[in-house]
Amino acid sequence: MAVTVRWLLAQRDLGLDLRAGAAAVDAPISFVITTELADPTPWLAGGEMLLTTGLGIPPGDDGCRDYVRRLTGRGVRALGFGVGVSRASAPSALVAAADEFGLALVDVPLPTPFVAVARTVIDEIARRANASRAAAGRAQQRMTRAAVTGGPSATLRELAVACGGSAMLLDRSGRIVQAHPADVDPAAARAVGAQVRAHLTASAVGPAGSAGPRATVVTQPIRVGDRGHGHLGVLLPDDPSPADHTLIGHANSLLALDFERPLRLRLAQWRMNAAALRLVLSAGGDPGEAAQLVAEAADPSGLRALVIRGSADPEALVTAVRTALHTAGRPVFAAAAGAAGAVVVLLGGDDGPAFADALVAGLAPRERARLQLGLGAPHAPGAVAEAVAAAELAARAARPGGGTVDASVLAGRTLFTDPGTRAALARLDRAVLEPLRAHDGLAEALRAYLENHGQWEATAAALGVHRHTARARVARAEELLGVDLRSARVRAELLLALLLGDE
Repeated sequence: MAVTVRWLLAQRDLGLDLRAGAAAVDAPISFVITTELADPTPWLAGGEMLLTTGLGIPPGDDGCRDYVRRLTGRGVRALGFGVGVSRASAPSALVAAADEFGLALVDVPLPTPFVAVARTVIDEIARRANASRAAAGRAQQRMTRAAVTGGPSATLRELAVACGGSAMLLDRSGRIVQAHPADVDPAAARAVGAQVRAHLTASAVGPAGSAGPRATVVTQPIRVGDRGHGHLGVLLPDDPSPADHTLIGHANSLLALDFERPLRLRLAQWRMNAAALRLVLSAGGDPGEAAQLVAEAADPSGLRALVIRGSADPEALVTAVRTALHTAGRPVFAAAAGAAGAVVVLLGGDDGPAFADALVAGLAPRERARLQLGLGAPHAPGAVAEAVAAAELAARAARPGGGTVDASVLAGRTLFTDPGTRAALARLDRAVLEPLRAHDGLAEALRAYLENHGQWEATAAALGVHRHTARARVARAEELLGVDLRSARVRAELLLALLLGDE
């Protein structure tokens, strides 16, 4: 909770003035001490600001230089020189040495008591410590609420935000299985893993390698008695503060509780989450607080819905998906809530098709082969119904056993996923295109012509025939159908019907 020289200079009632060492104005001051000793360094710990009237400063240029060199070597952050007592101003040699060694040299005017400088620093440090403790208390409350509703992923998110760094959950071997933010610097991730493996049974604090000159890694084993559940790792931009240690310890306890939570309580929570999800999706239902609970599935990028169709046993599929979500450290929101026995799963906005595929990877091959998985685009936490609708559209376009289809790649396929549209186009196919079926090559020629926007060279190339042959076949198709291919509407309807016939 140290203050900086820059902050102290900004306290105008003290009247302090920077004489030298401008490069060190952002150095943190943790304590203020008055001394007239020629060498006070044996009684210093580093981080101090020294106040002196200059009585003990060795005489001469060399004496001033050695004095400053010893102070900076001990970690002294600033030197306050009381002008008008023994000297009218700081010696020029002292000023030069302060610039040379990077020590902030501050003039303290005669009307300002040294004790006022010390009291200002002490009071501000105390105020910041109190504010930090209050903020840590609020962060602990947020973290606890997040852990109850969102599990390990929510706990890591709140810890990372509160500490201003990155929080990671590692397995027993030191492999990162979950992190927030997700894009942890690879070099920093390696430093975290290496520190865990070097201290498998104890907490540790160490440097973070290339993450920054002051970046620090804190690791702690997650244990309850003799049962180990992995490790908690936190990457901080600076040395950890007491509040950071408090928050990390609190997060560790919450993670341990989550790992140790009795299975029946976990299952009860999952059933409650599923009931809330079904209520939010029900027609005419009043979501109320259920919507707030379901929104816990979201991450900072929002939420996505995954719809799984085709299961022979939707309830067994729900059980498998819930277990996979919990193992991955995600909030568990899964229910048989879609049409025709479909299973609806809520994921974070950053979760992609690969994560969705992983949720069903443990199923028997025969079961996986019949499943259609559709993943909607990220939505706001309050737009659950819209997210599910987008995922259902993607699921209809998915091939059984073919992996998750992302709604973002559905352009050009959306119409064919809707049963009503398919039925209308099928009727058009039977009513209009039937005359072409009895003639080899005419349907193919018409489709090539329509897909190539009436360009004869491209049509002929697609068919592998001469352009005159292509022209003749398309003209014959136009004659048999009794249509005018110059009409854009006619061309559009015919192309859709032909495409559906090839599905």
